[in-house]
Amino acid sequence: MIQTMSATVVNQLSLPQAEFLRRTPLFDRLTDGELTAIGRDIVERRFQTGDVIFREGDPGRVFYLLQSGQVRIFVSGLDGSETSVILIGRPGQIFGELAVIDGLPRSATAVAMDATVLYTLSREAFRCHMRQIPQFSLNFMQELSTRLRYNTRQMDSFASLDVPQRLARKLLELAQNYGRVETDGVSLDMILTQTDLASLIGATRESINKSLRDFRRRQWIQVNQGHITILDPEALHRQVSG
Repeated sequence: MIQTMSATVVNQLSLPQAEFLRRTPLFDRLTDGELTAIGRDIVERRFQTGDVIFREGDPGRVFYLLQSGQVRIFVSGLDGSETSVILIGRPGQIFGELAVIDGLPRSATAVAMDATVLYTLSREAFRCHMRQIPQFSLNFMQELSTRLRYNTRQMDSFASLDVPQRLARKLLELAQNYGRVETDGVSLDMILTQTDLASLIGATRESINKSLRDFRRRQWIQVNQGHITILDPEALHRQVSG
């Protein structure tokens, strides 16, 4: 169950935090002066597991950059169901940018999946730096292009693949983005319930349960208390290709 709590706010970036920003795609190739100028406007916020970062319909006053942790972004149906739009788990990923650009309310809800540290930039500061720093603007457009390509791929998956194929593709994607190589396979560095997986690929929990059982029976994956380890990625690739 999600809950709303006040985030811990830190207004002064340390040297390690500044070095982190320098390594992220959004701040790639900025000069020291440009990075310092943006860094003065960045606020660090900390969230605990289950904290709501923002809700669908909230005003979009800031955008977020992930420093650590994991965030689930989802939309709610009229029947109360949730469809996950994306999982944010790679340091340096941005989200919440659309409302900052167009000034409209949030189109989805974001919830921390575990202890999470985010860097935020207000709409006013963001627009100011976009006008003054061309490289920052270019980096941001490249980030938006990456997100658009991801969304296009997701729509193609929903339209052309059955549930086992969509699940196999999603597991491979998660392994690429959040996988950790271990002796027995690639372990996903997150806990995912069957409901989480169902909302990520537009399926029912029952169909996910059936596909996971089949994947486990074939020894393609291993599931232990929500932790998924991919044992045979090639088999998952074959499943996706049909």
